[in-house]
Amino acid sequence: MNFLLWRVFLLLFLIFLFPLKLQALTASEKAFLSAKKELERFAKSPRVKYRRYWLNIINRFRRVYLRYPESPEAPKALIWTARLYRNLYGYSHNQKDLKEALRRYRMLWEHYPKSALADDALYEAAEIYEKFLKDPQKVQELRDILLKRYPNGDMAPKVRGPKSTPETYSPKKPDKEPKISGKALVKGVRHWSGEDYSRVVVDLTKRIHFDDHVLKAHQGKPPRVYVDLKPARLSPYVKPEIPIQDGLLTRVRLGQYLPDTVRVVLDLKSFTSHRTFYLGDPPRLVIDLIGEEAEKARFKPLPAGKYSLAQQLGLKIHRIVIDPGHGGRDPGALGLYGLKEKHITLKVSKYLAEELKNCLGCEVILTRDRDIFLPLIKRPAIANLKRADLFVSIHVNAAPNRKSRGIETYYLSFTTDPEAMRVAALENAVSNQSLSDLQNLLKKILRNTKIEESKRLAQKVQTALVKRLSRKYRGVRNLGVKKAPFVVLVGTRMPAILVEISFITNPTEAKRLRSEAYLREVARGIAEGIKNYVREIQVAGK
Repeated sequence: MNFLLWRVFLLLFLIFLFPLKLQALTASEKAFLSAKKELERFAKSPRVKYRRYWLNIINRFRRVYLRYPESPEAPKALIWTARLYRNLYGYSHNQKDLKEALRRYRMLWEHYPKSALADDALYEAAEIYEKFLKDPQKVQELRDILLKRYPNGDMAPKVRGPKSTPETYSPKKPDKEPKISGKALVKGVRHWSGEDYSRVVVDLTKRIHFDDHVLKAHQGKPPRVYVDLKPARLSPYVKPEIPIQDGLLTRVRLGQYLPDTVRVVLDLKSFTSHRTFYLGDPPRLVIDLIGEEAEKARFKPLPAGKYSLAQQLGLKIHRIVIDPGHGGRDPGALGLYGLKEKHITLKVSKYLAEELKNCLGCEVILTRDRDIFLPLIKRPAIANLKRADLFVSIHVNAAPNRKSRGIETYYLSFTTDPEAMRVAALENAVSNQSLSDLQNLLKKILRNTKIEESKRLAQKVQTALVKRLSRKYRGVRNLGVKKAPFVVLVGTRMPAILVEISFITNPTEAKRLRSEAYLREVARGIAEGIKNYVREIQVAGK
């Protein structure tokens, strides 16, 4: 009898145990397990032949680490997105997929260095460079990092060999060492040009040192800006001369000036102010050219007083560039109800353009008017090329805690606020530019950025947006005006802000973001803030 009672008790215990275990799962665990199950079903289906289904699965894992970046599941989700991109390459043979895999591996070992998967990420990234990209130098670099950081990890014996120990191992030189060891490869040049502004981007394979110089017109030769990159070598596939013929720039020339130095020469039509800076991951050098007359007009020194510089100059707002965040293959934050940031930002931006045309009568330009991918570095270049007077980037916030809600507006500057850094990291994710690099970059360029005007604009927009939404919606939280290093604001020549209109991960705000009425109210609130800013800067001109 006792035996039967014991069996009944055990059966009841097991019946109640499993539901309790399921209930005890955290939101991040549920999301990760759901993605894994979807992957298992996908792997057994004929859909593996089609790219769009691969990307759907990748986005399921991506949603986990974006929503729950502090959870134990975040590094697991990251390594699965990396592995999926690596496996997708087997079908696509598109090297972009390998680069996406490497970017996720890098995010894992940089953002989660204490994770048990960090050494796996280093090892698997090294395998990609060894098997597919044929870069023995990079292979050795990653393996050395692995052994230095994780000498007792489970991947270390695979690198050292089973009989070796951390004390006896010494790094080996690559079997096929490149002829020019340690040099970056200059692999291409891109440019966006206008009458008084040009941005030239030199694509590289790794970080370099650079020295930039100006040569004035001399003996019939035009003025030139030239930049020496070292240690570097020029790819044989790059054209040595790229004709441009815009308002400032006639051509770009490249050459192997010295065995370890590539020289990039920009032939100008007239003397030009310039700014050169480096951005990493992917490595690239950016050269901004600003027409001399435009530079004088924008930064003409005036006596300090109670009015801002814009007020003293009596500036008027003729053209505004609105930047709908993300787009195309970059969906941005993924939220509740299947919402994607890229769709919301485009709708709000279109509504905002209508409002601004009606209330200010100014020209409004969208950086994108449909669902296409646009590199972060190109967005401020568009504003500069169009000679915009204001630049407003529209985004939707996300956080691992679903209780997080509210509205905040940013301008470009340094920050030590961990929440501002988190938001910047989220919005900069497609660039993979490290925040430490950005902070160093800002030291060089902020002296030419309209920080105070951007701050004023941010304050006006934040106040008006919160006030308008509070009239119709309960519990609107004002998170204030903040500063952070956003890539999309780097290099703008006009007051520039980034507005986080709501949290896509908060149940209440996500529900509102599904409503066209709410999105229109958001647009009206931002437009009111811009209108208030315009009125203020035109006070001195009356």
